[in-house]
Amino acid sequence: MTPWWKKRAARDPAPAAVPAPADEAPPAATDGQAPPVGPDGQAPPSAAGDRARRTLPAHFREKSPLADTAGVTWEGRDYTVSPFPGDDGATPEPLAEALAAHRAGQDPHRQHLVAALSSARVLVPIMAVATETGTTAHGLTGDNGADMAMVSITGADGTSVLPLFTSVAALSAWRGDARPVPVVAPQAAQAAVQEGCTALLLDPATPSEDGGPVLLPRSVLWALAQGRQWLPPHLDPELARVLDRVGDEASAAVQGLAARAGERAEVDLHLQLRPGLAAEEVSAVVDAVTARLGQEEIVAERISSLRLVLGS
Repeated sequence: MTPWWKKRAARDPAPAAVPAPADEAPPAATDGQAPPVGPDGQAPPSAAGDRARRTLPAHFREKSPLADTAGVTWEGRDYTVSPFPGDDGATPEPLAEALAAHRAGQDPHRQHLVAALSSARVLVPIMAVATETGTTAHGLTGDNGADMAMVSITGADGTSVLPLFTSVAALSAWRGDARPVPVVAPQAAQAAVQEGCTALLLDPATPSEDGGPVLLPRSVLWALAQGRQWLPPHLDPELARVLDRVGDEASAAVQGLAARAGERAEVDLHLQLRPGLAAEEVSAVVDAVTARLGQEEIVAERISSLRLVLGS
C-alpha cells in the first residue's frame, strides 16, 4: 500500500526545488540523524506521532498502569461490584406481584407490599442542580458548575416526600431528564429521613386507571429506614401494649384505648371512658391522653396520623 505521504501521480510537473541559501544550515537532528521526510517534504506518520507524543502533558507521556489519566493513583479507591449485576431496569418480580395484589384490593393495608419493598431494588431519581452560575458578555446566565442531587416533592402543606420508582419505564414516564440510581428500599428510606422527607411515593406517574401512585406514610418510611418489620398500626402488638399503658397512666377514667384502621387517618384511636363523666371531666381526660401520646416515641414512629374517637 502506498503511504499517505507519497503522491500517486501529478498532472503537472512539480516545480523545481528551491535550494536553501548557503548560509542556512539544515535543521539539526536530536539523535544525530536527519528526521525522515517523504518525497513531498512531509514527515511520515511515525515522525508526526513522535512530535505529538512530545507535546502531550507529562502525566500522559509517563502513563502508569497504577494511576488514571489525571495521574491520580488507583490505590485506596472503592470499586464495589453492583449489588444488581443482572438488573435490566424492569420491576423486580416479587415487587411487581405485591404491587399488583395491593392495587387489586388483596392487600388493602399495604402489609405485603411493604414486606416486598424491604428487600427490593428501587430507583431513586437524581438530577443536576446548579451550584455556580455566571453571566456571559451578552447578558445570558449559564451554569458554571452543577452537582447531582436527589429529587424530592414538596406538598401544599410544606411536607416533603421522596419519589421511588420500581422500573426505568416508570421513572421515564415521570421525568425524562432524571437519572435512575438503583438502591435497596431501606437505603432509599434512610436517605429520605436524612433529607427531612416524611413519606415515600411509589411510581408517582402511574395513571389512575392503573391504580395510581402508592403513598407510603411516615410509619412505613421509618420502619424501612430502621430495618424493622412494618405492621399496620392496628395490628402491631407492641404498639397495642403502649396504648394500654398510656390509657392507664393518663387517667383512672380510661377503660380502654385501642387502635383500629382509620378511614380519614391512618389510625382511629378508640377511647372508652367510665360512664357518668361530666363534659369538663371528659375534656380533661382527653387532654391527658393526648399529652401522654405525644410523649411516646413509638407512637410517633408507628402512627403517621390519627383520629381520637370517643365512646366506642
